[in-house]
Amino acid sequence: MESYLTIWVCGLALIQAALAGEAGRAVVEQRTQILRDRVKRLGSRCNAPFWTGTRGGVVAVFFIHPAQALQREGGVFTTTSADGKDRFWLLTTYDPGNGRVEYVVMAPAFTANEIKIRVVPYGEQHSRATITYRRSALAPEGNDEVAKLDAHWAERQRSHWETAINEALAKGGIHD
Repeated sequence: MESYLTIWVCGLALIQAALAGEAGRAVVEQRTQILRDRVKRLGSRCNAPFWTGTRGGVVAVFFIHPAQALQREGGVFTTTSADGKDRFWLLTTYDPGNGRVEYVVMAPAFTANEIKIRVVPYGEQHSRATITYRRSALAPEGNDEVAKLDAHWAERQRSHWETAINEALAKGGIHD
């Protein structure tokens, strides 16, 4: 628990410094992108997928709380991308019975992100998945990352999410 608090306090301090310094002098951007897709539906429940660590560009994942990498509200882990960026992930909503998973993702002094995943029944054999990304620059250097959240990016993500959600549903959803 102490490590969890230390990481979040350090992250918040970096964010405050970025907002107080750089953001006061330059424009920082925010963008939202919503993906909607029809996916397969197996079983009687429509469970939402979880982050599996298979996302493109991620080279390291470290689970902080719980250390066993269980999916539950309040879970915290970090990722390091191929470009060396560290991101802190907080699982803010984990409600697989109602098809909802939500994350807050922080790249200190760079971007703050929300990812909201919602999967609901859609007919007898399918589900409807809605994934909402909101990306906010915390400093001017983050503006380029925010700008990537465009229609071309969304189209590439759509196939990733369709595959990830279908795999999770084929496994019977996510259960701790």
